Amino acid sequence: MASPEQPGHKKLGQLAATAICGNDITSSCLYVSALATMAAGHLSPFSLLIVAAVLFLFRKIYSEVVGALPLNGGAYNALLNTTSKSRASVAACLTLLSYMATAVISAIEAVHYVRSIWDGLPEIAATVGLLAVFMILTIVGITESAKVAIGIFLTHLVTLGL
Repeated sequence: MASPEQPGHKKLGQLAATAICGNDITSSCLYVSALATMAAGHLSPFSLLIVAAVLFLFRKIYSEVVGALPLNGGAYNALLNTTSKSRASVAACLTLLSYMATAVISAIEAVHYVRSIWDGLPEIAATVGLLAVFMILTIVGITESAKVAIGIFLTHLVTLGL
């Protein structure tokens, strides 16, 4: 049986690995807060407080699932340890569908933000183009796309920090 680490196998640095994982969390904070603010209007501070309270209640579950991520599939492994293999497999499939839906929602929200600056941007074509860019980055490989992820991650942190 081959060892998990191959000799000469290049690893990602701490910043690159953090950027890849951290973009998931920080991007959700950015577009969800904007959507909640638009829907709630002047009551948005209260709606965001409710969102934060709900997330706080689920923090232990999130911690457990995130702790299982290095084991190749956090939700799958967490459920595999507590339920049957078929239920864990269904959860893994739903997780993949969730990631695909999140990618589309994130792309369309990014295009909506850009359209607020440039009204002539074609919404569907720009969304498909943005998804195609990230598809190409995924095909190219994690090391190369990590450079882009670092830029996005730092932008997210600066934006959230303002």
